[in-house]
Amino acid sequence: MEPRDIPLDDLLLDPNNYRLQDNDTYNLVNEERFAEENVQERTLKKLSKHSLKELVRSIRSNGFLEIERIVVTPYEHAEGKFLVIEGNRRVAALKQLRDDHEGGIDVPDSVINVFGAVPCLIADGDGEEFFKEALMGIRHVGGIKEWGGFQRAKLIADLKNTHKLESSDIADRLGMSVQEVNRRYKAFSALKQMEEDEEFGEYANPGMYPLFHEAVSLPVLRNWAGWDADTNRFENEENRDILYSLITPPPPDDEDATEDDTEPKITSYNQVRQLREILPNDEARACLLQKNKSFLDAQTIVKRDEISKQWRGEVGEAITALKKISALEVEDFSEDDIGIVKNLISTSEKVLEIYEKIKAD
Repeated sequence: MEPRDIPLDDLLLDPNNYRLQDNDTYNLVNEERFAEENVQERTLKKLSKHSLKELVRSIRSNGFLEIERIVVTPYEHAEGKFLVIEGNRRVAALKQLRDDHEGGIDVPDSVINVFGAVPCLIADGDGEEFFKEALMGIRHVGGIKEWGGFQRAKLIADLKNTHKLESSDIADRLGMSVQEVNRRYKAFSALKQMEEDEEFGEYANPGMYPLFHEAVSLPVLRNWAGWDADTNRFENEENRDILYSLITPPPPDDEDATEDDTEPKITSYNQVRQLREILPNDEARACLLQKNKSFLDAQTIVKRDEISKQWRGEVGEAITALKKISALEVEDFSEDDIGIVKNLISTSEKVLEIYEKIKAD
C-alpha cells in the first residue's frame, strides 16, 4: 500500500461498485470502458442518489479530512489512471465540488487544493484482486459500525448545548438536513426530561430513543403532551406522565396488574406513530388508558371506526355507476340486471326505515 497524492482527474469511479448493485436493472460494465467519459458521468449520477448531497455539504464545511485515504489501484486500460476501490462516494463528492467551483459557487481553498492532490493509498502487486474484495468486506460488512440514533442525537446535543452551534452549522458539519438535526435534538431533550423525572426516571434509557424520536415528530402527540418549542420539553404534566406510563412497565405494587402486564403497552416506534389515530379518537384513547386494556384493543377501535366509514365511499361509487348507465344499456337490461337495481332500492329503503325507527325512539 503506497501513499500518494493523485490528481482528481486521474481517479476513476468504479461503475461496478457494490453500492450500485442494489437493484434488478443493474448491469455490469465492461472494465475496459471504465475510463470513458459517459461511463464516468453515469456512475457519478448513480452515486448522487446515495446521500451525496449531504457528503458534499460536510466536505464544504469541514474540509476533506485525511483520516482515511482513498484506496485505489492502477487502471491497466488507461495510462496514468487509477480505479477507486474504497472511497467512491468521497471522490464523487470532490468531483461535484469541483463542478460547483468551476460554475462560480464558492468552495473553500482547502478543498480546492485537494482537487490537484487527493490523498490516496495505491494497492498494487500480487494478490491485489483478493485485497480489493477483502477490503470491501472489512469496511462495509464487518467493519466500522454505524452509530445508532441515540449516539447521533447525543452528538448533536453536545454540539448545541456545549459548543453553542446553530442547527444549520451542525447540519453542514454532519452532512444532515436542518430538519433532521432539530428532530434528533428534540428527541434527545425529551428523553433527558424523562431521565430527570422522579417517578419514571429510573426507566429511562438510550434504548427508548426511537420512541421519542417518533413522538416529537407527531403534531397530535406534541399538542396533547404540551410540547414547548422554546424549552424542548413536554409541559402538560398530566399527559406527559400518561405517556411515560405507556412506555414503561406497570409498577410492581400495581394491584390491577396481571401476570401478563409485565411489559409496557408501547414498545416500538411504530406503535408511537399509531398514536396519531388513537389520541384524537375519544373511545380509543380511553381504551388505551385503561389498565386492563392493551394497545391492540385501542388500535382495534380505530380500525373499526375506519371500516364503518367506508360505506359512504362504496355507496357513492354505486350512485356514480348508476349515473353512467346509458339509455341503450338500460334497454338491454337482463332480469339479473333489473334484480341488482331493485335490490339496491330495497336495501336503501330498509336502511331508511331503521333510521326512522331510531329517530322515533
